[in-house]
Amino acid sequence: MVRLIPLPDREGRPGDARLWFNPEHITTAAPIVSRSQDTGGVIFTLSVELKLEGLPMQRAWLATARTVEETDQKWRQFLDLVASPDAL
Repeated sequence: MVRLIPLPDREGRPGDARLWFNPEHITTAAPIVSRSQDTGGVIFTLSVELKLEGLPMQRAWLATARTVEETDQKWRQFLDLVASPDAL
């Protein structure tokens, strides 16, 4: 059975997916972290540079965090979701 996992939609409601994909079609997935500042302090934006079979490379937003540790946790959650057949 095909397993599809979501890429979150930054502009959508929490839980909305921008794209559903089969993790078996991933050829490359690399984290991209950008750092910015607002009145509340530092903001880390986590994206994934994702290459799927038959599609061009794309960058997709994954999460926003306030600490490096929280950013790492969000990346590990994404990797766990991709790697685990029982994640959804």
